[in-house]
Amino acid sequence: MILSGLWILVAAIPPVFAAETAPFPTRPLRLIVPAPADGGASLQARLLAPSLRAHLGQHVFVEHRAGASGVIGSAAVAQAPADGHTLLLTSAALAVNAAWLPEQMPFDALTAFAPVSLIATAPLVLVVHPGVPAKTVGELVALAKRARPPIHAGGNAAGSFSQVALTLFSRAAGFRTETVLFNGGGPAAQSLAQGQYDLLFMAAPVALRLVTTQRLRALAVTAAEPMPQLSGVPAMKQFFPGLVIENWYALLAPAATPQPVIARLHAEVRRALGDETVREGYAALGLVAAGSAPEVLAQTLQQDVARYAGLIRRGDLRLQ
Repeated sequence: MILSGLWILVAAIPPVFAAETAPFPTRPLRLIVPAPADGGASLQARLLAPSLRAHLGQHVFVEHRAGASGVIGSAAVAQAPADGHTLLLTSAALAVNAAWLPEQMPFDALTAFAPVSLIATAPLVLVVHPGVPAKTVGELVALAKRARPPIHAGGNAAGSFSQVALTLFSRAAGFRTETVLFNGGGPAAQSLAQGQYDLLFMAAPVALRLVTTQRLRALAVTAAEPMPQLSGVPAMKQFFPGLVIENWYALLAPAATPQPVIARLHAEVRRALGDETVREGYAALGLVAAGSAPEVLAQTLQQDVARYAGLIRRGDLRLQ
């Protein structure tokens, strides 16, 4: 009877154990980018996917699910099966959206995902169309203050990191803008290069390409120090000491994804970031590779949501 009871107990264990230790991956992976192609997250996804595919032994398909300031693509991952085969490559805009309109989010950004790793950090670059008669931040501020009607500025989307930077900059400098919002960094960059408006805080990976080809002019970066890839372009804090804004990019899985799967994904992300091709590609894009532990990403997301919620609550940040 004792052996019989023990067998019944053991028989109940294998399904749970198997669920946690089943081979991974068993089919192709979807790497969802909640923004259009040619944005900062998209460029990284295309660099990472081949390396991840080589080591995971499965295809990694990059899928762009833009819309609603990144919420549509993020929600698709939050609602996906928690087996590690559907992943989200997103940016700090996730924290901004969670702080800005939490009641309109179809998920809780702090509980809907299982953090895998911070992938990289990068500043934003303040860029203007070459037709704008301002060669420095000081000249741009002077121009914006006397502009009637207000100078035209762009934002990647409502609640995007570029809109956060623009809002903080214009508030600190004391001028107003007419803001045009787009559906992602790629469309915003293309419209600025075509001269449809005057200035934009652009993700470094996108800005470098357009600045080096002289389609746009860089006036400052939001990093604590100037970027070596943009020689002669100063840090914004030189003009406004508090204006240091570091964007981050991260990989997340649906909440409840088994820990062994998270561990495997984290290990492969770190290995991919150490790949020479990926490393050189990141450097060319002005990205600083991270490869952090999942706990560090969880803490970063939580701290940024609290930070931007505080700015919004105090009235220091208005994104309407």
